Amino acid sequence: MKILFWLSFILVVFVYFGYPLFLFLLTLFIKKPVKKGEIAPFITIVIPAHNEEKVIAEKMQNTLALDYPKDNLEVIVISDHSTDKTNDIVKQYVSKNVKLLIQDQRKGKMSALNRAIPQAKGEVIVFTDANTMFDKYAVKNLIRNFGDEKVGCVGGNSRYAISSCLSIQLGGVSYTHYERLLWNLESQLQSLLVVHGGIYALRKPLFSPVDEAFADDFVNPLRVAAKGYGVVYEPEAKAIENVTKETKEEFKRKVRVISQGYIAYVNMLRVILSCGHVRIIQYFVHKFLRWLVPLFLIAIFISNVFLLSSKYYQTIFALQTIFYMFAIIGYWLQERKSKIKIFYIPFYFSLLNIASLVGLFTAINGKQNGIWEKAETTR
Repeated sequence: MKILFWLSFILVVFVYFGYPLFLFLLTLFIKKPVKKGEIAPFITIVIPAHNEEKVIAEKMQNTLALDYPKDNLEVIVISDHSTDKTNDIVKQYVSKNVKLLIQDQRKGKMSALNRAIPQAKGEVIVFTDANTMFDKYAVKNLIRNFGDEKVGCVGGNSRYAISSCLSIQLGGVSYTHYERLLWNLESQLQSLLVVHGGIYALRKPLFSPVDEAFADDFVNPLRVAAKGYGVVYEPEAKAIENVTKETKEEFKRKVRVISQGYIAYVNMLRVILSCGHVRIIQYFVHKFLRWLVPLFLIAIFISNVFLLSSKYYQTIFALQTIFYMFAIIGYWLQERKSKIKIFYIPFYFSLLNIASLVGLFTAINGKQNGIWEKAETTR
């Protein structure tokens, strides 16, 4: 049991702390600075939407107010069988270089993107979501990275809009800070693994249709890297995303994203293995092992039970129990729309890992599909 305990413990520590250290050490020897340029190629902003009547007008106004040459910008909204007023609202903007495409059947985000992008005229495609609002200079800051001909994909910096001090939101913000640290380190290697689906850009010739069960923000950067182009993070390409209000909504979103990741990882393993040794290690640790952390945590807890004859392991077991009790209290406070800082990180950490476990079984059972369920936002 000691072997199981310590092996699982070491793997968890390595995933969360060893990986950032690995990246940092790599950046001491391997750096690939981006040669940014003040360029303004013709671009297409693609917005998939399903029943977004609450935010789509604001998104249109936000997009059209961007600091980017209007003659070099087109906007495509692809409505995935919206049954509310989304289509009517978008039609009010068609005279401003906005194009509306409509899917008569609900097929999901990837199906919408696969249909929209071949009709895009832009040299670069900017991907965004209806509930993600760009900073005025976000697109300009994204595009300047394409001044480097070796860069094929650029991820932006989307942050949560906090409308209330709920632990689900505050925990998500804390986790985002950790992710941004990794993105900055990966970007120094031009080896960003994933991008935020609400704000990223891609050279159009590098896009090819993505399976509807996969996530575009996972697959597109992977394919770009496999073709020999760099994938980088642009922190000055800022956006605000309206987060979900309820625990169950965030949980469902995490399960969907993680199960899509599992499926894509397995189906695109050959592509991953063609990306070079460093990127293979990145995918193995930052994705595959990270998704397996809940199994390691279960192994640590169960093996610890069999080692309680030692005071040392009794202390470790007590610390684990306190941590998970804090997570339960954090959930209880969340349901009552309250918060105490010490509880929301254990709560969100536990939520994320339970979602990883459910996502794994969802992927194994083959129940995942490309249809996203729209969550209520904090408008």
